[in-house]
Amino acid sequence: MCRNHDTTPVIRNGVAIIACRQCGMVAFRNRDSFGGIAALFADYRMVGRVEAIGAPAGEVVAFRPANLSDRSAMDAIPPHRWFRANQHLWVCHDGSVLLLAHHFPLVSRMLGA
Repeated sequence: MCRNHDTTPVIRNGVAIIACRQCGMVAFRNRDSFGGIAALFADYRMVGRVEAIGAPAGEVVAFRPANLSDRSAMDAIPPHRWFRANQHLWVCHDGSVLLLAHHFPLVSRMLGA
């Protein structure tokens, strides 16, 4: 995480998220990156795999909120930019669809994508 930029924590779904627009990192307080993503977007449903054009990893899986009117979890991360959660996981969204990019093909298979 960038120490020189404003990284005000936001709390959503009981998860404290810190996202830095300058360095493109996202971090979670008291959780690892996979646990933070899982807790933050636990009620989202998988839409499927999408092409990884422009993504920082070869596998991209798309998710939508279970209730389309409840997109507040996505508000914790600025839209239209990939944020790095760790060396293997990135997150991005457009306000309606959440994208997770990763380097683990097994993850997509486990999710049924």
